[in-house]
Amino acid sequence: MTKPMNTRLLVYIVLQALCLMYFLLSAGTFNSLGMVIPSMVQEFGMTWAQAGFGFTLLGTACGIISLAPAWTIRKLGVGRTLLTGTVILFAGFGLLYTSTGVPTYYLGTTLLGIGYCFCGTVPAVHVLSSTFRRRSTVLGLYFTIGNLGAVAGPMLYYGSQSAGMDWRAYWLMFAIASVVIGGFSTLVASRLRLDRPEEQATAVDAPAEWTVRAALGTVQFWIVVFAYTACLAINTTTHGFAYQHLLEHGITQDRASQLLSLSALVCAVGSALAGVVGEKTSPRALTMFSLGCLGFSAALLAVADGPLVLILWMIAFGGGLGFSYVSTVMLLQEYFGQKASLELYSIMMAVSTSAALGPALGGAIKDQTGSFSGVFFGLAAVSAVLFCVVAVLRKPAARAAFEGALVTAKVEG
Repeated sequence: MTKPMNTRLLVYIVLQALCLMYFLLSAGTFNSLGMVIPSMVQEFGMTWAQAGFGFTLLGTACGIISLAPAWTIRKLGVGRTLLTGTVILFAGFGLLYTSTGVPTYYLGTTLLGIGYCFCGTVPAVHVLSSTFRRRSTVLGLYFTIGNLGAVAGPMLYYGSQSAGMDWRAYWLMFAIASVVIGGFSTLVASRLRLDRPEEQATAVDAPAEWTVRAALGTVQFWIVVFAYTACLAINTTTHGFAYQHLLEHGITQDRASQLLSLSALVCAVGSALAGVVGEKTSPRALTMFSLGCLGFSAALLAVADGPLVLILWMIAFGGGLGFSYVSTVMLLQEYFGQKASLELYSIMMAVSTSAALGPALGGAIKDQTGSFSGVFFGLAAVSAVLFCVVAVLRKPAARAAFEGALVTAKVEG
């Protein structure tokens, strides 16, 4: 008879597996597609509008499908959810590898977005929050590894091109890697039990446990969601237009690329710091820090004048983004507890898809004014407003959670 794996050891193996998966997702999806697209455009004869729409499909699918893994985790378990995502990721990377034109390119990017949901932050945040007491630290580590993937993705593509490989071979590498890492994650996560009610019940400072319905009826939940959406909007808009915006302000191509890569590295460091600081500081303070830094970065980028401004922008943008991943998750769990956090986090991810309006609005402003500065100033203003709102935000009353649970019990009865 085989001796069961030590639970503590298994927990850390699962952590490593989920971090590897997030590294793969960060390196192979959003942060690689923009590098590979020019070669695909050239071979397929696509317009840039068609190429850009594939990126839109990736982001939209990733947001809209966020509720699906929450359902499969509750019904089928984490292991089968990760297995589903692994199959979808393999199909997506495989389609890009064998792609012959626009339809298969669109389908491939859509599948990558769906696979990202099933293997990315939704299951990982649920598993890590349920198995570690020092949730802030472990989430900081998780997002740090993922952000390092964002740094590595462009470097991996550049290295493959330098080694004489074409863009198809690059997608093939990720298809194989998704099976290896996804299979490993599925195997170890399937052996992990997440139900630990005895530990949660004995926690002295455990927050009141809310139902999903009760939480959705609070102002606090939607403020947290809007705060995360604002952070994501600054992130997507900056990544969409910062390179061109910097070029228009006299920054060389090499310098602009270096600044963007360094900001991703700062983001990784920021996530690690947020995890450590989060053990001693309130999530509300961390969220305010995130909004403040990202809003400040948007205003600096709008100006983009001088090396000091650019260095401050790089640090503020990377640091604020790194903190935002950890701070909003922790604030959500502090206010509404662990019981409904899976569904609430999934809802937040789905609603935050509206952040895709940032690049669309930015493009329209550019067409009308000839500059991206207006949209960056606008995002800075939105961030400032939400900063003030979060500053006066208070934890929702536990009575609302009790009433919501009572209503749910009556309905189920």
